[in-house]
Amino acid sequence: MMQAGLVSDTDFAAVLAAALPGCDADTAAPGPAAEAAVAAAKAAGSPRRVVIGLAPGRHEGLVYLPRVRIGMGWLCFTLRGSGAVLEDSVDAEMTGAEYRRRFAAQFEGCSDETRAIFERIAARGTITTANASVLRVEADGTRLGGFGVVNSYNCDRPEAMDKPTSFNEAGQAGSGQHQAVALLSASADRLHGEGLRLSSFQDTLYLQGPKDRTVRAFLRDCEIEGDVDFIFGQATAWFEGCTIRSRGSRAEMAWATAPSTNIRAEYGLVFEGCDFTHDGSERALAGRFQLGRQWFEGVRATPYGTSPVAGFSCRLGAASGYEPPHGTISRETLESVGKCVILRSRLGGHLNAAAPWGDWNGGDRDPHGNYRPAPWHPRFRPVQTGPDAFLRLLGPWLAEQGLEYSGLDRDEPWLGEHACRG
Repeated sequence: MMQAGLVSDTDFAAVLAAALPGCDADTAAPGPAAEAAVAAAKAAGSPRRVVIGLAPGRHEGLVYLPRVRIGMGWLCFTLRGSGAVLEDSVDAEMTGAEYRRRFAAQFEGCSDETRAIFERIAARGTITTANASVLRVEADGTRLGGFGVVNSYNCDRPEAMDKPTSFNEAGQAGSGQHQAVALLSASADRLHGEGLRLSSFQDTLYLQGPKDRTVRAFLRDCEIEGDVDFIFGQATAWFEGCTIRSRGSRAEMAWATAPSTNIRAEYGLVFEGCDFTHDGSERALAGRFQLGRQWFEGVRATPYGTSPVAGFSCRLGAASGYEPPHGTISRETLESVGKCVILRSRLGGHLNAAAPWGDWNGGDRDPHGNYRPAPWHPRFRPVQTGPDAFLRLLGPWLAEQGLEYSGLDRDEPWLGEHACRG
């Protein structure tokens, strides 16, 4: 829906062509085109929607779509392009210094809003998952369509690896912190994506949301592939007719989703009429994959389970922390419960039918559904399909901490699947 005060999509083609001599709205490279769009909209002095058509082929580098205030309104972006692919390699364990060295030239002479994003990321010691994306969307109302986004990081950074670890034929580590985001919605509201092809391994699509409000995303007819937690975040998102493809070449255990929805948000990730499939690899066919696990975001010490650590305790605190044997958990972390529902979708044989959902930092299950306990972990949280499990598992602890959740609907589904198996 067009917002008040915005020009039509086609009105900006001439403006973009004037800003980028020799280019038009259907042949632009993404980075320069986005910056030209910002400059032209500022010159016009009124909020508008700008349309950037991507030229076919591979486009190397990072793309930011920043929040830009113009007068009393905000700039909106449409980015589209059949046959175009945005591709680069960037991962969460990359240092800010490496980020600056690799990408600084791309952001020379750009808008103040874009430069501020770059400088904020490059100033970090390590950039973290929230900054390790090929395409970063901060602008509300962004529309994306018809192109691919590939984070080509090969899961091989030494600093990210567990010790000891194993490697596959492609030189990838089977475990560790290898987050590498293709598309990041950085608290952008009303993100609309159609016909996108998103590819990485761990953390392909990050639908980030702020803590004080709910942001929304809609994705239709998209292909999204990865292995560990590759659709995740805090936002409310509707996926319609999408293909969700698990890549089975690397990780021993893998989860398609990792929602961290707030306990009071009505909806988290919702999949309607989607295909949960796999890449055909031997490991994917072994039934070692699950639909998701609830991201216990920011946890350092858990109030769940029984710890073997002598004198262990976990209490409510202003922030989450752990100095053995005592830990704290913030209310924000406690209430990041994670909600994901699969409706009228098709589930492939790579998914564990007996145990479609996994614990956070807990044991796993074999293809027959038999539970295999893992050593107790200070960040453990078991699967919770709804408020009833939350209240049952934590009832006495919540009372001790002075927390009261009587207003929750105990029958609300946090996790669920109404689907057929392929």
